[in-house]
Amino acid sequence: MATIYLNSPDDTLRFGQSLAERIRYSSVRTLLLRGDLGSGKTALTRALTEALPGGSDAEVSSPSFTVCNHYPTVPPVLHCDLYRCQEAIPDEILDALEQSDILCIIEWSEFLPAADRPQDFLDILLETCDRGRLLTLEGYGPKARQLAMELYDVWHCEH
Repeated sequence: MATIYLNSPDDTLRFGQSLAERIRYSSVRTLLLRGDLGSGKTALTRALTEALPGGSDAEVSSPSFTVCNHYPTVPPVLHCDLYRCQEAIPDEILDALEQSDILCIIEWSEFLPAADRPQDFLDILLETCDRGRLLTLEGYGPKARQLAMELYDVWHCEH
């Protein structure tokens, strides 16, 4: 588990860019985001998505009402919000979680049953705090653990 502080919106942008740079070359294709309303889940997704190839063509917005948004990036991003899907997870999300060529970013991921989670995923808890945002990264599976530690090491070397 790794903890990272984001002191400003610029830090969120830089962290999203750092995550995008590493996720492109990783086999980790699922990011599970948790946090209260306004904790920065969509802002982080926007920063990551816009930093991927093709991200300048993505109009990243909260999928609260659409449940899923698709972005034309490399890898393609499926950005989901499970807040209104607590009863049943849409098949579109379950199918995407099984594909290795789609990056699934799932907000309100606490509503995703453990049985539906892939073997490798990065769990990111976003919390507001005095200093801005606190991110707690936890990798599940060897590749995701490696990704979490790389992000922690790079972030702390740069700040």
